[in-house]
Amino acid sequence: MQVPMDEDEVGEESEVERSINVWRQSERKIMIETVQDLIQTSHKYAKSQYTPSAQRVRWTKLAGQLIWYKDQILKNFSLEAMTIELQALTRRVRESEERRERENRSRNYATIVFRKPEERKTEEAQNAETSEASKADDPEDAKENALNTA
Repeated sequence: MQVPMDEDEVGEESEVERSINVWRQSERKIMIETVQDLIQTSHKYAKSQYTPSAQRVRWTKLAGQLIWYKDQILKNFSLEAMTIELQALTRRVRESEERRERENRSRNYATIVFRKPEERKTEEAQNAETSEASKADDPEDAKENALNTA
């Protein structure tokens, strides 16, 4: 069951989300820098002539694992960035739909319809006939017509 929230609660939640996202980005940046330093160190030891050959394999394996780990961090970062962009996009879509609904509600004027010329002529002819018939039915018009003809 979804509980409707006030606009203030939504604003606070988004503010909290923003602060969490900023914190995650800063922590992720530190993690990437640290992993990059470890990768460089393991490469250095793997290539060093002073490293025993048995340990070179271990340093090379460690470098590969660290590269994979760094790749996973970057994938998660891109996934989170896409999630943030998706949330912003859905927010914009909702706002545009609300704006469109408000505009449609504010437009309460009649639509303009243009008739074809043939329809206009027949309608004018019908209006002329009805106006003549209504003039003949009025008693005042009958008196004026009688006085004018006499």
